[in-house]
Amino acid sequence: MVPGRKILVLLAALLGWLVPAVALAAPIEGARLCHAAAAIGESYDVVAARAARWSCNPGGWDIAADSTFLRFTLPESEDDLPRSFVTHAVRFEKIAITAIDADGARRTIDYTLPEAHHLEAAPLMSMALPEVTARTRDVVVRIDRPWVKAIFSEAGLDSAPEGTGWPLWRVAALGIVCGMLVVPLLLNVAFYSVLPERFVVWHLVMVVAMLAQTAIGTGFIHLVMTIHDPAEAIISNVCYAAMAAAAMMFAANFLEPERLDPRLRTFMRRAAAVVAVVGLITTSQAPSMRVWSTMLVHLNMLFPLCLVSLALYDAWRKGSRMVIYPLLGWTPAMGVGLLRVVTYVLPGSSTPDVSVLYSFALAIEVIVTAVGIVGRFILLRQERDSAMTRAEEMEGIVGRDPLTGLNNRLSIERRFDELLSGGFRTMAVIDLDHFKDVNDTHGHATGDAVLKATARAIAGDRDTHAIRMGGEEFMLLLRGPFAAERAERARRAITARVAAEVAGLDRIVTASMGLIEYDGDNPDLAAFDSLYAHCDRLLYEAKRSGRNRTVRDLLAVQTAEALVQAVSI
Repeated sequence: MVPGRKILVLLAALLGWLVPAVALAAPIEGARLCHAAAAIGESYDVVAARAARWSCNPGGWDIAADSTFLRFTLPESEDDLPRSFVTHAVRFEKIAITAIDADGARRTIDYTLPEAHHLEAAPLMSMALPEVTARTRDVVVRIDRPWVKAIFSEAGLDSAPEGTGWPLWRVAALGIVCGMLVVPLLLNVAFYSVLPERFVVWHLVMVVAMLAQTAIGTGFIHLVMTIHDPAEAIISNVCYAAMAAAAMMFAANFLEPERLDPRLRTFMRRAAAVVAVVGLITTSQAPSMRVWSTMLVHLNMLFPLCLVSLALYDAWRKGSRMVIYPLLGWTPAMGVGLLRVVTYVLPGSSTPDVSVLYSFALAIEVIVTAVGIVGRFILLRQERDSAMTRAEEMEGIVGRDPLTGLNNRLSIERRFDELLSGGFRTMAVIDLDHFKDVNDTHGHATGDAVLKATARAIAGDRDTHAIRMGGEEFMLLLRGPFAAERAERARRAITARVAAEVAGLDRIVTASMGLIEYDGDNPDLAAFDSLYAHCDRLLYEAKRSGRNRTVRDLLAVQTAEALVQAVSI
């Protein structure tokens, strides 16, 4: 293809809706096609002598024979003579093209696969005919050992020396499809950056395989690079297997766990590995695989089609919210894929050219499924937010003391490092003096009332966390200026609050406190257990010194020994 025409094709692919539906050249009309199977080395004259061996009806193609003759009987006209033979670009061993004149004169050209001209922006190849004149009545094409039936079903003669290719409207349509496939490819990468879920990875594999297979199946790959069979066939087969395996893995991971039978989900995951292995087997170029390779490719597509259909039905039956996306997106592609499989597998059937329809079905699939991924993302976020809310609620229940409503020891231990880095470097442990006597004299109900009043007296604020450690022991974690003085005021407030709120007491309830101000970065000293143990020793010192007092300790990096100061009331 000349550079100017290549640019035109690329522009048509980008702006297909602006390009008129005209062809680059016109194929030959009116040539009657008949075909006959033959053995390698069997001459055309031998086959032509037996009319029963020939079929002039469309279809009935079979690659089981080693050789097949295609006979094009030309109309009697001097206008628009054929110049090339055009067919689907697939692997073959040899093609011999013979022009036979009315007087029996013959001219023959032989081609091997590397000698065929691969058309750009179409999955077609062309071979120049021997000289064709107004006296030529038949063009006979002998194809030896072809690998795909499409080499027969898409065969034709063309007036262009290098073949016509597809009309621009078709190129434009498929170009748009390729562009539509690129967008979900980029979206999947973006999705995975915010939602690292397995189904996003499998959809990404699907889109890459679809894009690669579409580029090969439409011939667009030849606009950017040179590639021929068998490499094309190998890549195409791998892409088909990758699409099928990734589709099963995507469905197994995308559909909600509770909406798909776990046995079916497990089976799909294992079947995906089998499909991938079979796909690799189809890439074998061994001569024994010639007849079976493409058949195996189609059967390897039929199995996932059935399995995915079963999974979608099972999820729909169980009320899946996500199944609507693959149902809408995959049904067109699965329908076209099933048509291709059935028409290829059935003996004697003609394989229809559904490349445009199939490509658009793939584009619908990836776009609708991409929307489904967004929906699944939203659903997962909702589920995670709900789970986090429930976890926070449970943590709030578990982390609260049921009697006083203060935080308990467990909740503070979990958050201590965070609180310490947030500036809560003053720890005070408070214990009510002679609380056992209160319980023994007035009962546990009065004792509970004393504990509740104590909790209200030391209630925290944005710079103070109040904790009930257990029994009659409480803790304050403080930050900001004058933290030690604020803790001392809270300790003294206990006596007044209990006296005001708890009736019937025959004594004044006081409290002792051990307090540490930590001013350093020693990780051993800064551990909760270490600071708490130090506070507990100070509290014991306050109790031993007469109770109703605070013993205070300053832990600083610059001091080798702790400064202990007793504050008595």
